[in-house]
Amino acid sequence: MKTQRAPANLFDSARVLFVEARRKFEDSDINLKVLDDLKGKTISLAASIQYIGLISKVRSYLESKGKKVVIKQGAYYKGHVLGCSSVAFDKSADTLLLITDGKFHAINNAIQLQKEIYIFTTKNLEKIEQKEIDVCNKKTQIKKVKFLAANKIGLIVSVKHGQHQKSIHTIKDKIEKLDKRVYVFEADNINTTEFENFPQIEIWVNTACYGLARDDSKIINLSDILEFLN
Repeated sequence: MKTQRAPANLFDSARVLFVEARRKFEDSDINLKVLDDLKGKTISLAASIQYIGLISKVRSYLESKGKKVVIKQGAYYKGHVLGCSSVAFDKSADTLLLITDGKFHAINNAIQLQKEIYIFTTKNLEKIEQKEIDVCNKKTQIKKVKFLAANKIGLIVSVKHGQHQKSIHTIKDKIEKLDKRVYVFEADNINTTEFENFPQIEIWVNTACYGLARDDSKIINLSDILEFLN
């Protein structure tokens, strides 16, 4: 099996335009009073890109309630979170608060930080609880055992800007030192159903979107096996 990749000039010559999609809100769309239920003195506040414009409004409200609000530099803007990056959060704060919808960003960040995260959807206040984090941790431990026992490893690489792992060959070499055969699979859009075409791969190591591994028993994130790589 050879490394699966597109011709270099296919992506090198492509021009990609990234357009931010930020939501617009009326006052009636936002119920700040639900934030009164937040515990703790210090609040680390962040948002997904669609909600980044609400950070100042939420910050002012929390400060009016006597809270100390921490906003760190995120992926691009202050307070800007990605599913694969939790740098916008201050783990030492009493409470972590994410303005977003759904649980994708929140659960991924909660797992990375190993800390509960509140989700403000502009109408409701939800929470990623420790028991959800514990369930994910148990799944990861099982996958670590599978990785150590596996002989044939598939290394997932994305060519997308912001997800591309530039040191992939160094990672490949380190895994091979564990007496494993490693095959690199590089793609633009990663469709995990295509993995069924490679039944010989015992487990996949993901270097792309962090969320790929969350609900798949045969995919483990690179960050979860770094302890085994020298």
